[in-house]
Amino acid sequence: MRKVLLIISFIGGIFSGVMAQKASDLKWADICSGKMGADWYGSDEAQKIADIVLSVQKNNGGWMKNDQLHKLSDNELKALQNARGEHSCLDNTATTQEMRFLAKVWQKTNVGKYKESFTKALNMIFKAEKGCGGWSQYWPLQGGGSYWDYITFNDDLMTNVMRLLEEIAAGRGDFANIADDAAKQHCKDAVKRAIDVIIKCQVDDNGTKAAWCAQHDTLKFLPAVGRPHELPSISGSESASLLSYLMTIENPSEALQQTIHTAVAWLDAHKIDGKAVEDFTNANGEKDRRVIDKAGSAVWGRFIQLGGETGRKTYESFFNMLRTRGKSRSYTSDGKTYTYTEYEIASKSYDPEKEYQPIFAIYDDKLQHLYYRFLYTYEDADDATDWKGCSVPTSLNALRRTNYQFMGSWPLNVIKNEYPAWKRRIESQNASQGYTTYPLSNETNTSGSSTEYAFNGNIKITNGNNKGYATGKSNTVKYSANVNYTVQLPSGMKIDKVQFYGYDNYDVDAYISHFNGTDFSATDYVFPAKDGDNMTYMTHTLQATTPIENSFSFKLGSKQCCLILTLYENDGSTAITLPLTDADSKAITYNLQGMRVPNSVRGLYIHNGKKYIHK
Repeated sequence: MRKVLLIISFIGGIFSGVMAQKASDLKWADICSGKMGADWYGSDEAQKIADIVLSVQKNNGGWMKNDQLHKLSDNELKALQNARGEHSCLDNTATTQEMRFLAKVWQKTNVGKYKESFTKALNMIFKAEKGCGGWSQYWPLQGGGSYWDYITFNDDLMTNVMRLLEEIAAGRGDFANIADDAAKQHCKDAVKRAIDVIIKCQVDDNGTKAAWCAQHDTLKFLPAVGRPHELPSISGSESASLLSYLMTIENPSEALQQTIHTAVAWLDAHKIDGKAVEDFTNANGEKDRRVIDKAGSAVWGRFIQLGGETGRKTYESFFNMLRTRGKSRSYTSDGKTYTYTEYEIASKSYDPEKEYQPIFAIYDDKLQHLYYRFLYTYEDADDATDWKGCSVPTSLNALRRTNYQFMGSWPLNVIKNEYPAWKRRIESQNASQGYTTYPLSNETNTSGSSTEYAFNGNIKITNGNNKGYATGKSNTVKYSANVNYTVQLPSGMKIDKVQFYGYDNYDVDAYISHFNGTDFSATDYVFPAKDGDNMTYMTHTLQATTPIENSFSFKLGSKQCCLILTLYENDGSTAITLPLTDADSKAITYNLQGMRVPNSVRGLYIHNGKKYIHK
């Protein structure tokens, strides 16, 4: 037995050695996110790296971006230490990731200097917050109209900061006991202000709420220019990231819910359907990208040109800014030098007829005469002669296509998966006020594969056709058509309404044909047919005329559906809403506390021993 244990121990040591990671093999972002394993952050190696992090912390509290602080050369370290007086950065996860690293080390070592450095960085974030809410790329601000000073959604800057502040405010995990109550409250307030400014920045597309640009100005909250190839627009990429974050917020306000609904609808309406972006090697042997046909997919521009009056005003403001700035760019070709103002380049290349199309631009220090030049073609196209007689590109080239993602499917998962799941959660949340809810989903299933489906709360579903338990997408359960399903309730439970959420699993419309003794037509509660791999998620809530006890049945017509059923039981804080007859209106009316009130006041009334709500 001892020999066997020794062999097992030896094998375990081999696997441990194989699994162990070297810090130098990872990127700095991986180190900061915890990929070295929790115990490592208390090691001597981790503390040595943490001391380097402290030694290059900016005097104003943060760090610069893209530095691999765990494996700096001597010259790199010295350069960063000499640059401590420069501004701090929040772009590309800078500062937020160093704070996460220091929090991990402090939790394992309890060494005060790491907490002090963390707190210094947190105070920098507090100072850097704009008066209207949100953050820019750098602190202190650059000034002089620099895009560095705008409200910045680019590269998930805002959401990275907001997620960090949320976690600090909650005081969980790596952030337990690292901030005092005042700092936690400051974090909560800053996140709330940031959400408010996100709502304000949602682009008004000629009366229709759209999505967001990569950066916005701080006065009118309009889309603003970034680098010379990041033109004012609506961003398919940044908007998708923002929506993913916003849909994680618990108990969103009505205004935030509307922001999410309208942004998703706008992006869905402006997709380039049936397309995808593919990496390939072109005829010149270069790495390249192209747009291909792909069923069930869609693409968006990283920058989508604004349209209508909103577009006219935005681009007019942008052109005027360039004219006021007064910069010129020159280019020499075949011995001749061409000089352009940035205003000329942008205003003359802009085509208002291309509204809502992806726009592109080339950012290359060797080709500065192309700065802010609007291009409308992704794939290679012939050059053209411009108004000065210079031959200029009309499309992107392979280098620009591969070095920057101008086209992508970023919102696709948001629209197809994240939004339907969020919408169902919010609808259930809104509908559940005053009720105890019992969701019957794959997540709450306790029976496994069986013809008697069991769920949390001792709720069971049986059917007369011995249909076995099966699941669909998004946590749904499959229910076959023309099969009578009986939902069995535990003793004492009284159900007032049932929500059916999900999708039709076939290419013919399905519907709820029966519920609790009532039959319905094929046009009453419809689940639209599936289009290829695309499903339309629907929610139907059916109210019981009287509270349901013991059991109820339901049946689907035409085709199988994948559904989550949510049962609602009145928790006593509200009453069932039902229409009243003339006779009922003469009944004694009570409020929710049982006090007698006039019939003109909305409240609870009792009739034949049953409680109703006065409409």
